[in-house]
Amino acid sequence: MTEVATEVSCQTGLSARKKSGENHSAERSSDDRSPRAQWLIAVCLVLLLTGSCRTSLMNPLGSGGPLYSSRMSAAVALADNRIVPVAAFAGKQYLTLGDCRDLALARNLDLRAAKVDELTREMIRDSSGKKILPHLVWASELGQRDNYGYSFSDVLGQEGLSPNPGAPGAGSGVTNYSVGHERGTWRYSMELNWSPTDALLAYYLTRSGHNDTLRAHFQKVRVSQKLVGTVDISFYRLLSLQKRCPMAKRLTNIRSRILQESERLHQEKLAPVEECHRARQKYLKASRVLLNIEDELERQRNIMFSAMSLSPDRLVDCGVNVIGTLVRPAYCETLAVIEMTAVRNRPEAQVAGLSTANSINDLTRSLVRCFPKLTGFWRYTRDKDHYLLQKDWKDIGFRVYFDLAEWLSNWDEKKAARYNVTKTDLDGGAVTLGIAVQARMAALSYFRSLKELEYAASALKSAERVLRSARVKQASNDLTRLAFLEVQADTLEEEIDGVRALGEANAALAELYATMGTNYNERRSTSQ
Repeated sequence: MTEVATEVSCQTGLSARKKSGENHSAERSSDDRSPRAQWLIAVCLVLLLTGSCRTSLMNPLGSGGPLYSSRMSAAVALADNRIVPVAAFAGKQYLTLGDCRDLALARNLDLRAAKVDELTREMIRDSSGKKILPHLVWASELGQRDNYGYSFSDVLGQEGLSPNPGAPGAGSGVTNYSVGHERGTWRYSMELNWSPTDALLAYYLTRSGHNDTLRAHFQKVRVSQKLVGTVDISFYRLLSLQKRCPMAKRLTNIRSRILQESERLHQEKLAPVEECHRARQKYLKASRVLLNIEDELERQRNIMFSAMSLSPDRLVDCGVNVIGTLVRPAYCETLAVIEMTAVRNRPEAQVAGLSTANSINDLTRSLVRCFPKLTGFWRYTRDKDHYLLQKDWKDIGFRVYFDLAEWLSNWDEKKAARYNVTKTDLDGGAVTLGIAVQARMAALSYFRSLKELEYAASALKSAERVLRSARVKQASNDLTRLAFLEVQADTLEEEIDGVRALGEANAALAELYATMGTNYNERRSTSQ
């Protein structure tokens, strides 16, 4: 390892100091301090630290233990974000889609953490920018030397003639100067320095910090998009489930009446056992449909209100409901347009571009490190040593620093930075392809839900036509009451399936919007 440091300075002060003489009259005080006391203090400190560590390990659940603190934090978080009833916080029992979005965006913990992360990145960026400024350094030293305290003087006109200028009879005349050092030292200095190398490194670090701030912002936007998508999907499914739940109860009641009538007819030998069995199967199927709807209703309540950091339990609110209308989605675009829209609006693509920009900044910083470091400085120093004739002085100049081993290391880092630029560029392409695949999959699910909605609407239209015919026949006594109940139950089943298909189609469209990134967006400045 070779290290070269060059310092060129101009020193100004009250007077120039000159060295003369080689023999000095010296005094030395004895120092008999033993190292035993130092060793004893060190052993006591080690024993004290070892005992405290052993106590912490033996009692990790104590009042100050880390596990106890984490459990208390978890309990507080659960109390603040899981127990609060929705109605008590929102002040209403019927929530629109806008109300649900506003509550989620205001209270969601992931989104709040993303906002804090964005502020943190801004502070780090500002901190890096301040490193470009000149450095004002104040340093002080208080110590004890182990050298001899000495002083010597010379005589005007006889400088260097006496081999021992401090000895008696060495010469006579006017003292020219005095030089010496004390054992006790106290000095302080104030220095102003600035390095263009450090300024360039700080500049590109600030650019990367700005990009990191944008990355945190875009990550916050993506969290918001996912959050709004989750709320929208749960809202439309809750809206569908709220409409289907009373319909499923009516269907269960009709199937129960059909089962009772079939059992009565079977007991009277007026109907075969197969009809009674089919009636029981349909009744159990209707019961399972009702059970699934009630379970799914609670599941969607849990998803939505957990996104709002509120309680999904039916406590004070007695069951907060969502209010809105379900209409057939009209969005229709080609797959190519959907993919391009997703690539333009999804923050992940912009985050990948910022990563590439950061890798380029890192490459530039590695190139700057390969050059010698130049630093300009101005320094003021004062030493209290009373043997010094000039106790304060000023320095101004520049310093050049070059380390061969560090240069070799930086050269390899520059090569690695070049490869990292290529890697981040490839990662950006992979992210873009992944976004396009996700958008296509969501679009296919949406188009399939539209087809299912068409099939459900066609089946419901056919069932309603059969129901109208059955009512006419019942009015003319051409149809039995049991057959009419059967037709009515079949029509109600198709109606329930139609509402389900309509809710799933709206939920699929909400998922498509979230995948494309068009349901929420914020604009910020470009990268650096």
